Amino acid sequence: MLRRLALAAGLISALATPLQGQVNVGLSAFAGGYLPINDLFEEIQIAGRTVSNLGQEPGLLFGGRITAWLSRFAIEAEAGYALSNIDLPSAIVDLGLSKDASVFVGSLNLMYVVFQAPFSPLNIYVSGGAGVVSRSGEFYDMFEGTTDFSGALGVGLRFGIGRAAYLRFDLRDYIYSFAPTRRDEVFPSQTQNDVIATVGLEFVFTPAK
Repeated sequence: MLRRLALAAGLISALATPLQGQVNVGLSAFAGGYLPINDLFEEIQIAGRTVSNLGQEPGLLFGGRITAWLSRFAIEAEAGYALSNIDLPSAIVDLGLSKDASVFVGSLNLMYVVFQAPFSPLNIYVSGGAGVVSRSGEFYDMFEGTTDFSGALGVGLRFGIGRAAYLRFDLRDYIYSFAPTRRDEVFPSQTQNDVIATVGLEFVFTPAK
């Protein structure tokens, strides 16, 4: 997983090398919210009890991006980690089962600026790409198949606040199917929409010739 993101960052650097003077490279850190839309399980047996419509809780998200800006187009690698829990009923938590269930998201995206404000350092862009969503934590220790490939669709706003600094607001939806297993038990596939809403600070530089 981390190796894939490192390869993605290497790809962006490789693309920037032959286009020096035309490409601006942005490095940014961000924070925001992780907002899962769909339930993970329609029905599941946990600690001898049947739980319906079990899902992930919203949580705080932290991460970073590396972006190669080529005029109106850009290529971007993103990675984020959500501090979240599983939405277990209190009666089951009282039995000693952990709710710890964090989520890692990462993607490689193609971006396009759809609006560039005249006489203003403001632009609005859309994005699309491929990614991965991986779940970890004590709750998921009982499952296999908790890492999934996903699509990634997004929209964002970027505003210049300095000579080489930009404030960014991004909304991205990771779309995928979640179908874990537990020993010999196979759960029905559930379509997931994991939305991340972030604010970040991006610093931009032009690779030296």
